[in-house]
Amino acid sequence: MRIIRRFFSYWQNWLGVFLLLAFVFVALAAPILSPADAKTTGTFKTVGRATDFIPHPPDEKALLGTLPGQVDVYHTLIWGTRDAMQFGLMVAVGAFLFGVIFGAVSGYAGGMLNGFMMRLSDAFLTFPLIAGVAILQQLVAITIESMGGIFYFNVARFGRVVYFQFEPPAWVNFLMDVDPLLICLIIFSWVPYARLVNTIVMTLKRSEFIQAAQALGGGPFWVIRRHLLPNSIGPALVLAARDVGNAVILQATFTFIGMGSVSSWGLLLSMGRDWVIGPGGNVFQYWWVFIPTTLVVMLFGITWNIIGDGLSDAFHPDSGKRRFVFADIQVEPGVVDSIQDRRAGQYVQPRHLVGRPIPPPHPETQISVRNSIILQTARDAVINKNLPKALEAYVFLIKRSRLLDVVIKDLTALVRLFSTEPQLWKTLGDALARSGNQDFANKAYAQAEVVARKHGQG
Repeated sequence: MRIIRRFFSYWQNWLGVFLLLAFVFVALAAPILSPADAKTTGTFKTVGRATDFIPHPPDEKALLGTLPGQVDVYHTLIWGTRDAMQFGLMVAVGAFLFGVIFGAVSGYAGGMLNGFMMRLSDAFLTFPLIAGVAILQQLVAITIESMGGIFYFNVARFGRVVYFQFEPPAWVNFLMDVDPLLICLIIFSWVPYARLVNTIVMTLKRSEFIQAAQALGGGPFWVIRRHLLPNSIGPALVLAARDVGNAVILQATFTFIGMGSVSSWGLLLSMGRDWVIGPGGNVFQYWWVFIPTTLVVMLFGITWNIIGDGLSDAFHPDSGKRRFVFADIQVEPGVVDSIQDRRAGQYVQPRHLVGRPIPPPHPETQISVRNSIILQTARDAVINKNLPKALEAYVFLIKRSRLLDVVIKDLTALVRLFSTEPQLWKTLGDALARSGNQDFANKAYAQAEVVARKHGQG
C-alpha cells in the first residue's frame, strides 16, 4: 500500500494510468468501436473500391480517412491497439520472467557458476537484434518450404502469407503463427533484467537477514523466493513497464522497413509513406495517412514510459520529492515492528506479543530493517507457540549484540508467560550478560538451574 500511495502522489502517474486505461478500453471494446464486416481482413477494413489507390480524406464512412486500396485508418488503429497490447505484454513478461530467475539463481550461486552465466548473458548483448530477426525469419521460411508450403512476405498489405496444400504438423503451425521479432525480443531483452537482479542479489546475500534465514534452515530456493526476489523485483518491474512500449515501437519500425514483423500500425505507416509529401511539397495535404498513426504509436510508448518512471519513483523514493521508506531495502508492510524513520526520527509502536505489550525501544537504539526481520521471525514463532524457533532467532541476535535492549524486553515478557522453561531463563541471562548487566544475568542463570531441577523432579 505504501508503494501505491507513493505512485499516485504525482499527477504524471495519474495521467499515465488514465492513458493506459484508455488503451485497454479501446483494445477490449474494438468490436463495438469498429465492427468488422465482409470486407474486413484481419485488422484491415476496406470501405471503398480496393483498386482505388488514392487516399481519401475523412468522411462518415472512414472517420480518419483511407489509405491506398481504401483501407480504413480508424478501423486499423482501433484493432491494432489490441495487437500492440498483446505483443508488448508478451515480450515484457517473457523477458522479465526469464531474466529475473536467471539473475537471481546466478547471483545466489556465485563463484564460477555466476561468472559463466554472466558471460553467457554478455554474449547475447553482443549479438545484433536485426541480424537475429533476419536469421530466424529465414529459418522459418526454409522450414515451411521444406515441408511443402509456400512462404512470402507482402509488407504492402497483409504481412506474412503462408500456404499449405495439406494439413501441416502442429509444430509447423506454431512456426506459421510465431512472430520472429517476438521471439528475438524475448531472447535478447532478458539480459538487462538478469544483470540488474544479479547485482542486487549479490549484495543482498551478504546481508545479515539472508544469513539469518540460512542459519534458521532456509534452503536456496526458499531464500530466493521468500527474501531475494521480493527485495530485487522492483527495479525489474520498472524495466518491464518501459519495455512494453519500446517493444511495440520496435515492432512498428521493423514492419515499416519490411523486416519480418506484422504490426498493424507499422503497416499503416508503410502503406501511406508514398503520400506523406503531397503535390508541391505540401506535407499536410494527405495528413491522415501518417499523423493519426504516428500520434498513436508515440502516445502508446509515452504511456508506458510514464508508468515506468512512476514505478521507479515508487520503488526508489530517494529519486522523488516524497520520502516514505525507512531503510535501504524494500520490506513488506507489517514485517517490521520497531524501526526508526531515519528522516522523521520517530519510532513505530511494536505489536503486542501474545497479548502483552512490549515497550518501545529507547530513542537512541538504532534498529535496522535486517535485524527487525530476525526479531519479527522470533515474535511470529512465539505467536505460533514455537518457542525453540523463537529462542534460536533471539540467540542469533544476542551473539551478534544486535537489538539487545529489545531482545531483553521480549524475553522478560516471555519468562512471565513461560516461567517453567529453563532454556528461556538461560537465554535471558545470555542477553543480560552480553549487555553488560552481569548481576542480573547471574540471577537469570540461577533461576534457570532452579527451574531445571524442579522440572527434573516433577
